[in-house]
Amino acid sequence: MTAVDKSAVRVGRANAGKGGQRGSAALELPLIVCLLLMPFAMLVLTIPTWVERQMAARDAAGELARLLVVTDVDSGPRLAALLARIEVSHGLAVGALRLAEAPSGSLTPGDQITVRVSVDLPGPSVPMLGDLGTGSWTASHTERVPDYRSGP
Repeated sequence: MTAVDKSAVRVGRANAGKGGQRGSAALELPLIVCLLLMPFAMLVLTIPTWVERQMAARDAAGELARLLVVTDVDSGPRLAALLARIEVSHGLAVGALRLAEAPSGSLTPGDQITVRVSVDLPGPSVPMLGDLGTGSWTASHTERVPDYRSGP
């Protein structure tokens, strides 16, 4: 054998062990996309829904507290009607927001009232795994009854 032939044999032997890995990227890329990137993308896509629902709950808690301060009466039907209007204006289904806590009875000047509104947060929906559950979030708002106000 000549010197050229020996080097050709060495190169052939060096590549012989790697022959089983040829084309493995074609298999690895779809696996990475499906198993790692898709669940992460689904989680990222649900975050705006969480923020939207949290904002609706914050708005509802603030508006309901203001309504209670202004009306100064046990106004259950008014609270329910306002809560339904807030749900519709935020594009939520009626019943998505729940009044968790609200004071009842008459208020005296200087009182502070706290209203809490709860909302369900949907979990991410991952292909082949389905929905990964839901969570709940509660917003609260404290409003002070004005010191100088007219009677009820």
